[in-house]
Amino acid sequence: MSDTCHSIPSCSPPTAKARTICACERSISGWLLSLGIIGILAFPTKSADAANERPNAVPSVVEQNTTGYSQAYPAGAPKTASWCNGASKPENGEPPADFTAVTGIASVFPKFGATTPGKDGKIVVANGKTWVRLRTTKEWVLVQDQSENEIVGAHFDAIVSRNVAVQLKVEVQTDGGTLVDGPPSGRNDLMWLVRRGSYAAGAVDAVYVQIDMKTTDPEMKVVANVGADWWRSPDALHNGANNRGAGNSNWVELSTNWSTLYFFSGSAAQFVADPPPPLAESSLPSTVASTQRTASGPSPCLRTLAPR
Repeated sequence: MSDTCHSIPSCSPPTAKARTICACERSISGWLLSLGIIGILAFPTKSADAANERPNAVPSVVEQNTTGYSQAYPAGAPKTASWCNGASKPENGEPPADFTAVTGIASVFPKFGATTPGKDGKIVVANGKTWVRLRTTKEWVLVQDQSENEIVGAHFDAIVSRNVAVQLKVEVQTDGGTLVDGPPSGRNDLMWLVRRGSYAAGAVDAVYVQIDMKTTDPEMKVVANVGADWWRSPDALHNGANNRGAGNSNWVELSTNWSTLYFFSGSAAQFVADPPPPLAESSLPSTVASTQRTASGPSPCLRTLAPR
């Protein structure tokens, strides 16, 4: 198989436990436009093992979506990109009025400043889900579920101007999780749920993405975030006008223990007042409780966004 990809694989679920997935022009949405990729929370999910939790808690959902609370930074990311330091959102995060589809996205980069990349390690991705909120009733509707959908992706060059997709090996596990290669030097892992969630034009005003991730190698030093892209239709091709980033979360440093990453569009106050089903029974803080303002060490990013 060629190292670069120019066509998309079938969108049907895999029939074998292991597949090699290549990226295609149609699906590089968030990376080539806004890399409106991905963010996540700190509440237990079915994949988290209580005996194997991280000694340092994953940032809360509000922290993961508040500017300035990334745990670390991505190596090789464009320094002027709005998402380089972490959480980045359009003003309201709503889809264009004539758009009718959405997809959750996750991104993994080598950690900036790391000296032990853990080249042989892999990333495990599980329980990926995307919800949209109906404008009139404020009801949250599940539109993507990894248990019924396929994770695909590619390694993209960190410098967008010379971006070429390189194959990302994807292996579906018996427990429903997905095993993918770690990001090579100078590249990332960009992943998404291949079948987009659909909704009626004008019916949706917000999106929420939640994904569990961990590494297989304690020597791996990587950071991840999550986000979403709005699309004109479930089958629209990528042409620069058919998709728009909904935003992305802060960077979370992954380990061999499960981390749940969360992203929500719109304001924190609005989200906390009307949380989606996975968080409906939790008492969400309306403000950031942590005293940590930024990750330890310098940021490689040149652009600093004002806190929301």
